[in-house]
Amino acid sequence: MKRLFYSFAIILSGICLFSCESEDALEPDYKNPSDYFQPAADDNSEEAQLRRKFFADYGSYLLFNDTLQNVYLGKDINGDPRYFVETIDLTYTVGQTGYGTSQSSYTFTYIPNFEQKLAMTEYLETYILPHFSDAMRPYSWLLTKTIIGKMGKDDSAQTISPYAVVNQRCVAVACNYLTQRERTEAQKKNYASRVLNIMVSSMVKAQTDAFGEFEAVSHDYYGRSYSSLGLENVNQEKLYQYGFLVAGSTVGYMTDLSTDISSYASNVVTYTDEQLEQRYGKYELVMLKHRLMKQTLERLGYIF
Repeated sequence: MKRLFYSFAIILSGICLFSCESEDALEPDYKNPSDYFQPAADDNSEEAQLRRKFFADYGSYLLFNDTLQNVYLGKDINGDPRYFVETIDLTYTVGQTGYGTSQSSYTFTYIPNFEQKLAMTEYLETYILPHFSDAMRPYSWLLTKTIIGKMGKDDSAQTISPYAVVNQRCVAVACNYLTQRERTEAQKKNYASRVLNIMVSSMVKAQTDAFGEFEAVSHDYYGRSYSSLGLENVNQEKLYQYGFLVAGSTVGYMTDLSTDISSYASNVVTYTDEQLEQRYGKYELVMLKHRLMKQTLERLGYIF
């Protein structure tokens, strides 16, 4: 019986070896996701050349269309063509547990011609990109004519038209204000300030660990009820005295760390040191937190 078992094992091993040798070697079916953010290798259009040069200069991908993939899969049982389509999903967050759970959605209208695409790229290079070092530049930029957001579902959805939307792999910028007609230098800088405000306020929320010194100033007050601090009828003046620019989202409570970071980031990006001093100079904690916010943003790679 033992000899029979060994013979069977040898025969089985031989069959497996023959089977493995007769099959083609397995090849990995992998495509680098970054390939979808750049022009096709055989695309030599003006737009493709502009996008390649932008990546070479800044290390970020440049997009004018939110469609990343549009792959023909064949025909369905009715003979209709089927496609796999992937678009930039500005509501997607790395690590989220499911798809289709967000109540927000965005649609775009595209910049219609190459001349405007080139002009908006030059605007980006002149007014926005100089504020970001390599460490802080977004993975990709999507320049569009308009951005329309739907916040919520069904009839209760709220429609918004943001200047920009920030995602972990893309920053979308609406350029319609700039393409409608020629703008003054002051108007161009003001629009850039609004876009930068949105970008930085969003980016810092994902990096709260970097703001330890800033957090320490108001650590004992975050999320505390006014009553627990012995306060009644808290007004803006009182908030400044405690080092806060905005009240909490819940009536009767101090704000949370994330909102506090975002509000201060917005201020230091929007206003000069002189303007901040003029407005908040008599509030010691507020001025201290503005200085700490600016120092931290500089360490992260923001250029004032």
